[in-house]
Formats: sequence, C-alpha cells, structure tokens
Amino acid sequence: MASFRVRTPAEYLRILWRRRYYIAVPFVIVSATLGYVIYRLPNVYESSTLIIVDPPKVSQPYVQPVNQVDFATRLGVIQQHVTSRTELEGIIEMFNLYPELRRANLPRELILEEMRKHIKLSVRSVGGSNNAFTISFLSTDPVIAQSVTRELATRFINANSEDTIRRIRSTNDQIENRIADLKKQLEETEAKRNEYLQNHPEAVPGQDQSLASQMGSLTVLIGSLRTSISSLQNQLQTYEQQLTMVRTQVEADPETPLAVGQAEGQLRVKKAELEGKLKELLSQYTEKHPDVISTRALLEGVNRELEEIKTRSEQERATRMRTRRNNAPIAELELRIAATKRELEQKQAELNQANQQYSELSARLRAVPLLTTEAQKIDRDYNILRKHYDELVSQRENARFSQRIVESFSGETFTLKDPANLPEVPVSPKRMLLYPFSLVLGLALGIAIAFAIEARHLFTIQDARDVAHYTHLPLLVTVPELLTTREQRLRALLQVAQLMGAVVLILVSVPLLVKMIRYFGITNLLTGTY
Repeated sequence: MASFRVRTPAEYLRILWRRRYYIAVPFVIVSATLGYVIYRLPNVYESSTLIIVDPPKVSQPYVQPVNQVDFATRLGVIQQHVTSRTELEGIIEMFNLYPELRRANLPRELILEEMRKHIKLSVRSVGGSNNAFTISFLSTDPVIAQSVTRELATRFINANSEDTIRRIRSTNDQIENRIADLKKQLEETEAKRNEYLQNHPEAVPGQDQSLASQMGSLTVLIGSLRTSISSLQNQLQTYEQQLTMVRTQVEADPETPLAVGQAEGQLRVKKAELEGKLKELLSQYTEKHPDVISTRALLEGVNRELEEIKTRSEQERATRMRTRRNNAPIAELELRIAATKRELEQKQAELNQANQQYSELSARLRAVPLLTTEAQKIDRDYNILRKHYDELVSQRENARFSQRIVESFSGETFTLKDPANLPEVPVSPKRMLLYPFSLVLGLALGIAIAFAIEARHLFTIQDARDVAHYTHLPLLVTVPELLTTREQRLRALLQVAQLMGAVVLILVSVPLLVKMIRYFGITNLLTGTY
C-alpha cells in the first residue's frame, strides 16, 4: 500500500477555503464571546504601602533577644493574625466590601477566602539587617483599595507591637515552666544518684583502689592462715602418732576378747542361715505355718544373743576406756589433739571467711567499671540538666529585663514609609493583550475544526494526483458534475439555509458562552485576581 500523499501549501489553502464556514463560525463565536467578556470586565485597581522594619532602639549587648525568630516567620504569624476571620469580617463590614457576594448569600468562608486572594504581601531587603515589606489590596474601586490598604497597614503595625509584648510574656511563661520542669528533673536525678551510690558504693571514685588494697591485705591473711593450718595439721598428725604409740604400750591385749569374737561370728552365721530359711518358707507358706513360726522364734533368739554379746562388749570397751583415761600420758595427748583440732577448725573457718571476702571483693572489683560507667552517666545527665537549668535561669532574668526595656523603648518596630496610594491606572485586565489572544484562539479553534472534518478526506482519492500516487496508474477520463436547473436552485437554497443557521448558531452560542465563562469564574483568570 502506498504511503500518505503529502499535500502542498496551495492544497492546504484550498482545503481551508473549502471549509471556510467551519473556520468562520467558531472564529466569530469565540472572538465575539471573549471580546464581549473582556470588554465587560471591571477594572481592578491595586493600592500598596511600604512598611520599614526598624531594629530595636536598645543595643543587643544590653538586651539579648528572648525569642530567636527570623523576620519572615514573625511576619507570617502577624499575617495570620491580621487575615484571621474576626479581623477580615471587621474590615468587610467597615468598608462594605463584596456587596454582590453577600447579597447572593454565599458562605462567609468563601467571601473571606476571596478577600484573602486580593491581599498581597511581599518582603523586601533594604540592606544589612534592615527589612521592609509591602502590603497591597486589589479592588474595582480605587478609593476602597486605598482605604483597605491603609487599614491593613495600621493593623499590621499594631499587631507587631502586640505580638512583641505577647512573645516576650509567652517566652517568660515558657521559661518559668521549663525551669520548674528542669528543677523537678534535677531533684529526681540527684535522688537517683544518691540512691545508686548508696546501693553501689563501688561506683564512688577511687573505690577500685580501696578494693584492690583490701584484696592485697586478704591475700596476705589467706597465706598466713594456710601456713598456720598446714603447721597445725602436721602437729596433729604428730600427736596422733604419739597417742598410738602410748596406747600400744599400755594395751597389749586387743579391744575384744577372742572368745567373744568367735561366739559373735557363729551367731551371725546362724542368723544368716535362719533368715535365708525364713525367706524360703515364706515363699511357700503363710505367716501362720508352724515351720515359719518356729523358724522366726529361732531367729529372734539368735538376735537376742547378739544383742547381749554387743552389750557386754560395749561395757568392756567402756571399762577399758576409763582405764585409758586414767593414764596421764594418754589423757594429755588426747587433750592436745582436741585443742589442736579446735584451733585447726577455727583457722579453717577464718580461711573460708577470708576466701569468701576475697571472692566478694573480686566480684565487686570486676563490677566497678560497669558501675562507674553508670554512675558517670547519671553524673553527666545531672550536669547537663544543671547547665540547662542555669542557662534558663539566666534567660529568665534576661527576659524580665528585656520585657521592661521593650515596654519602655519598644523592640523591633514597623514604620509606615510610603502611605497607601490612590491608584489611577488599573492593573488588570490587560485588554491590549486579551483582545488579540481572543482572535488567535478563535482562529485556531476554527482551523482545528476544519482539519478535523477534512481529515478523513485526506486518506481518500480526490483528484488525478491521488490516483497516480495510490494506484500508480494514469487517469484517462474525468466526468464533471452535471446539475439540473432544479438541483442548482436547491443547492443555492441550501447555502442560504446554512448561512442563516450559522448566524442563528452565533446568536445563540455567544450569550451561552458568556454565562458559562462567568459561572465557572474564568473572568477571575482574565483579571488576574485568582
């Protein structure tokens, strides 16, 4: 398929001429509508005033600023105050502003928002630390614009003085509240610090050296106790060896006679046999069986004999012990052994206590770095709070002095430099720009409509050049359009009807478009009051 055939400028001009009515009608409608709207737009006048910001009359070395707020922020706060609902309603009532909107019973917020759009505030820098700003107001009446601008300037100046005093007093109140909070925090931190040091005395500075010194003393004591214990153990061993030798000399016979020992052994053997037999019988018979009863009686008799032998042996042993105690060398050695054991137990208890104290001191010494770090953190927090507290106390005194100075000499003041002017020339609308714009817009819309209607014909075969381009064949014959007399009259009537329809469309569309433009607030865009 052949590509789209590019038309020449002459062909495009012929297309525009063929669709001239589609261009002319939108052009007339748009141009006439916008021209009428622009003509009926009210003139908007702008009155402005210049206000200089004077620095404080008292030097900063004598009065430090109590609230470090930049000028733009302060001006924004003052603007919010001046353009508040209460202030603007008072100005509207004073100068009877926006009567049409109020008669239309629009919400008060919409009227206030409309007035805020007409108030302009711009900041200027005049060099150094000096600042200035301008206040402007837009109105269709130049006298009202001047009066409202003058009133706004007065309210800005008054609001600045009130804001300065209010900021100083607010700063004083904030500082007082902050001082009270910091004082409470200081007391809590100090109580926490004292309680912590009481519960953890290791955190006291220099306590690690004291603990190390105590551990050194305990090390010497532990060494001494261990030496004493070792000496006592050797001494006890010597006494026991001597006691054994003396007893061997005093008692040549054994502690238990041989006959008694043999009898006890025989009885124990017999007891074991009877217990085994009883166990075997119980596995076969009950407790009331005669064999079980007789065997149990024999076993009880053997047990009684064993008890009697044991009693006689203990009595003989006690007798021998009394005999031994009556021996002077044995008694003396036993006393020495007992005294040595008591002393050894005492030394061992002292050693255990010293070891326990050493372990506790070692644990406390290991915990000293962590406890010291925590104590230092508490001290650091306390010192920071104390520093802030002292700074706030100084600021409070400075703020009080500043308040007395500002109330007497005032601080940063607003001075009216250029009073509100009476405007003579409107600032909008710019009719010399809007009229040509309406013509260009109408023409562009008409051309766009014409090309939109003609677009589908550009892709069809219209003449011999289209035939040659798309089919690559020569055009041999063309048949001209043949119209009868009746068809020619009908075509002429159709053209007249189209012309009348275009006129009616223009007459109907222009008022409708004017109403739509006013309804949607497009006039505000044209006057620049949006």
